[in-house]
Formats: sequence, C-alpha cells, structure tokens
Amino acid sequence: MPDERSRLVPALIYSALCTAIVSSLGMLLVPSIAADMDVSVSTAQWMLTVNLLVGAIATPVMGRLSDGPHKKRLLLVSLVVILIGSVTAATAPNFTVFLIGRGLQ
Repeated sequence: MPDERSRLVPALIYSALCTAIVSSLGMLLVPSIAADMDVSVSTAQWMLTVNLLVGAIATPVMGRLSDGPHKKRLLLVSLVVILIGSVTAATAPNFTVFLIGRGLQ
C-alpha cells in the first residue's frame, strides 16, 4: 500500500499545479497569443473560453467515472491528456490547433 501512495502523491501534486497554471495564467497571455498567432484579441480570448467549456463538460463526466473502480487510471489518463494538450498548444502552427490543445488541457 505505501508503494501505491508514493506513486499517487506526485500525480496529485502535478494535477493540482496543472489546474492552477492552466486556469490562471491564460488571461495574462491573451495579448501575447493574439500577436504571436496573428489574430485579434477578441479571437484570442477563445483560448480561455474553450478551456472553460470543455471543463464544464468534463467535470461531471470525470466525477461520475471516478466513482468507479478505476480512479487511479482515470487520474493518470487525464494527466496524459493534459500533457498532450500542452504539447499541442506549445507547438501549434495556427490558432485552430492551439485551441484544440487548450481544449485538451
């Protein structure tokens, strides 16, 4: 049992930090993203909106799924999805791909 907890604690810390960073830093980056992606500021604000929309859908679904027997697997899969979204957003060639990455985050 201690071995399972020792592996779970870093995953929980990582998920808490990802949540804090993804949800709070985005607002400060809107003007920079607009300039880098060559879109208007109002269009760049979709990077915040898409994150909130996907979160509003994913939260009850993840909550329901976490009631089952695969809580740890669900947490790890969600962390992998966040990582894939982060890499996608960081390497996005255009704003559409960037929004897909933000949605995965």
